[in-house]
Amino acid sequence: MMLKNIFAGLTVLLLSACTLVTYQPVDTISHVNAKQGYRMRNAIQQPDGNLIILMFSGGGSRAASLGYGVLEEFKNAAVRPTAKGTTLIDNVDLVYGVSGGSVLATYYSLYGRDAVPKFEENFLKKNFQREIISQVFSLSNLPRITSPQFGRGDLLQEQLDQTLYKGATFGDLERKRKGPFVVVSATDMNLGQKITFTQEFFDGLCIDLSKMEISRAVAASSSVPLLFSPLTLNNNGGNCHFDIPELIQISQNISNDAQKSKNLEELKNTLSLYQNSKERPFIHLVDGGLTDNLGLSGLIDIYDVAGQEGMYREAVKNQLKNIIVINVNAQNEVSSEIDKTANVPGTRDVINTIINVPIDRNSQVSLRRFREFTDEWNKSMANKPPKQRINMHFVNLSLKDLPESQLKKEVLNISTSFYLLHSDVNKLKRSAKILLQQSKEYQDVLRALQ
Repeated sequence: MMLKNIFAGLTVLLLSACTLVTYQPVDTISHVNAKQGYRMRNAIQQPDGNLIILMFSGGGSRAASLGYGVLEEFKNAAVRPTAKGTTLIDNVDLVYGVSGGSVLATYYSLYGRDAVPKFEENFLKKNFQREIISQVFSLSNLPRITSPQFGRGDLLQEQLDQTLYKGATFGDLERKRKGPFVVVSATDMNLGQKITFTQEFFDGLCIDLSKMEISRAVAASSSVPLLFSPLTLNNNGGNCHFDIPELIQISQNISNDAQKSKNLEELKNTLSLYQNSKERPFIHLVDGGLTDNLGLSGLIDIYDVAGQEGMYREAVKNQLKNIIVINVNAQNEVSSEIDKTANVPGTRDVINTIINVPIDRNSQVSLRRFREFTDEWNKSMANKPPKQRINMHFVNLSLKDLPESQLKKEVLNISTSFYLLHSDVNKLKRSAKILLQQSKEYQDVLRALQ
């Protein structure tokens, strides 16, 4: 009789969850106001002549640990004093974060130089993964997990917020962040389109990004398919007098190149996909690494649309002398034994192939294209008078570029998860220091900033 009563109680509880747990939409806007909101354009108007962009790749806590090691070194890297401070960690203008890298990027944006050592204490040294698993299998969460409008991705958001963000929103980032402007991206699982958490993008959705919690964007960017459920975002596109973004208007005025015109049309088509909100009132988001695991494609997209001439004009308008891009790539290379046997590979190996192989290939394409873009830019600058030159520096910090050693073998075999042993965190921090010390490009950057 007792078991029967318990079963009946659980049944009532589960059925009631279907009506009690529903998606809570983000506030919409009725008119676009280009002077308000969390906008990237506010991050690139720098009076000191330098635009410093830092990028943290995907890769769970492995990526967060490697990126954190880079920030530790930046905190000790003296630069020419500016209004922002006297070290490199104070002078980064823009930080991109994808998947696991978005956890560190947003925390750094929120707390600035205080992210070192706070992030290590509050995240890297805690077993965040165990906390998530305990929430997933908690009986108290069973009614919510079984609701059609709540999933493991939502639990990830809650745990991230409780551990790191304490309810902070993008509005808080706009008003009182202590670090650089942060750009987080996720993937629209239906269209395969990159979703960027800036008001410029959310204008097209007619959504007020300032009301969204940071933890939801990070959870969406980190929601690896099958491990976490997609995160839902409402769409109000077509209801706020959205117009062609300024970048497209600038590009149309200066470019006669056929390929650039084609790229412009593709971008317009992409923006139009979200304008019929009656047809697509909701968007479901998964891991940002599926469309851009390094963050580089965002800059490549700008180049494809605006071209070198358009980017140069914007840089001159903002009185830049140096554009510095530092990419922190935590891509691993886990040793596999599947080719040593005739046994059919298991489910884990198959999932790894489905997710990681296209990500790794896309990353290599992005790296090659950005190197080519950097070389073309600097070559064109050599033809300009010295006072009109804007130098571009590209620093690529990749675990695969570590010197051949036991350390390299060990860090390349660290899997993607939300928890690492303290010894693994320390190995990745040491790897960051080695990569910076051996990078000629990074030494050039320090000289340019001193």
